[in-house]
Amino acid sequence: MKKTFTINISGSVFHIEEDAFEKLQDYLQLLKRYFETQKGGQEILQDIESRIAELLQEKINEGQEAVTGEWVDEVMQRMGRPEDFVDQEQNENAETSATEVKGEKTKKRMYRDSENRVLGGVCSGMSAYFNIDPVFLRILFVLLVFIGVGISVIVYLILWIVVPKARTTAQRLEMRGEDATISNIQKTVQEEVNEVKNSFSKMNRSESVQRGKEIANKAGQATVQVAKGLGRVIAIFFGSLFILTGFLGFVTAMVSLAVGGSVFHSSVSGMNSGVDLNGLLGYVVSPGLVSVSILLMVLLIGIPLLVILFVGTKLVFRYKTNNKLIGLGAFGIWLVALVAMIAVTAGQVNNFRQRNTVSSVKLLNYQTVKTLRLELGTSPESVETDPDVRFDDFTLIKSNGANVLAGNPSLRIESTTAPDFSVVISKQARGKNATEVQNNLNLIQYDFTSKDSTLVLNRFFTIGNQGKWRKQEVQVTVKVPAGKQVYLGKDLDQLHFDFDNINNIWTKEMTGKTWTMTPEGLSMKE
Repeated sequence: MKKTFTINISGSVFHIEEDAFEKLQDYLQLLKRYFETQKGGQEILQDIESRIAELLQEKINEGQEAVTGEWVDEVMQRMGRPEDFVDQEQNENAETSATEVKGEKTKKRMYRDSENRVLGGVCSGMSAYFNIDPVFLRILFVLLVFIGVGISVIVYLILWIVVPKARTTAQRLEMRGEDATISNIQKTVQEEVNEVKNSFSKMNRSESVQRGKEIANKAGQATVQVAKGLGRVIAIFFGSLFILTGFLGFVTAMVSLAVGGSVFHSSVSGMNSGVDLNGLLGYVVSPGLVSVSILLMVLLIGIPLLVILFVGTKLVFRYKTNNKLIGLGAFGIWLVALVAMIAVTAGQVNNFRQRNTVSSVKLLNYQTVKTLRLELGTSPESVETDPDVRFDDFTLIKSNGANVLAGNPSLRIESTTAPDFSVVISKQARGKNATEVQNNLNLIQYDFTSKDSTLVLNRFFTIGNQGKWRKQEVQVTVKVPAGKQVYLGKDLDQLHFDFDNINNIWTKEMTGKTWTMTPEGLSMKE
């Protein structure tokens, strides 16, 4: 038993013997080498493979399942070889010899001609089969319809459904009674390619197409001009915006940094931008770094603003600059300033690395007092606050002719088992080491006064001797014995406080009322 393979030819699956497979493969490779450089070569090869599949399928229908070498020889003799039609004269001889070899004349078969169709291609297919003019058949069908013979429409529809459409070149050749040899397939495909090419060339040279091209060219030129004009308007708009932004931003930033006050004040938004930057940095940055920090800020803010201004002038005035050294130099300076600012910032963050808290307790000696009054003291006349320097609940004030930082203390009320009222002052500060933390704690100043049954708390605590801001905090805790009362003055809501009470009254509404200390917490006196 011979070895067989399974192959796919033009979508059809065949079982083929080994020797037949080798012959067919050599034959197809030969055709591929010949037609791959020909005009319409791919379509020719597809039609040839489709025709080979049809011929082999006819053999299989006769009863034998596997394709044999004799079948392949018969197909090659019927289709012809490329060397049989090198020129036109040899082509005609090859067609004649191929017909003589197979010993039979190609039979015509009716197909619907879809390439020359008006409706379904029935009339054009019948005209090719009977070798008559398709116009005659079309006129005949129309006349039969108009004279009342409706059966002609039914016949046409039946033929449309039953008669297959000539899809491949081999089927179109078979429709005209021509043998589907390689030479005929090549000739037909190349004629169709030339016909399409000529039709396209005629259409391309037609007056309407030329007029359309002219209109399209004019429309394209107009569109380009409009786009250029629109782009120019947009460039001028954004360029003007960049110039305005860059100029005003640069002038504002430089004046603010150099003079310490801003040219513009955002009074509409409720913000005051007139900040004494030198004074602000002086209370935060380590000594000697204030000027360096301001210079770095000038470079980091000013260079991008100058770049925006430069880009705006280029968009508006459209001048060209080839000197890239200036741009690279500016970017290098800005990059160095950024690295330096990061280094300075990292060094200042180190000043907040450690934290410590110290507390002091003072007994008020109010054993005979039933109710303790808590009031907020008024600011002395010698103190003038400066709202332009404010951060983290701190403000810059002037006390006795010296500028000092002032912060708001927080207030707590807790119960105590002791028989008398007492006050605990807790101070907290940060620093880069224990010594600096202790120095910062010593600079915190906070006082309160007591007289009769009234405890007067200062509105703020201060950091004296030009101390630096190191997140200082002061907490005042008033210890109230159980069963005794405390009156909260109406101004105490200016301090930071949060009192728990069993009446579930909001903290800000607790002022102006008397409260009794119970084991569960403060209770409002009825």
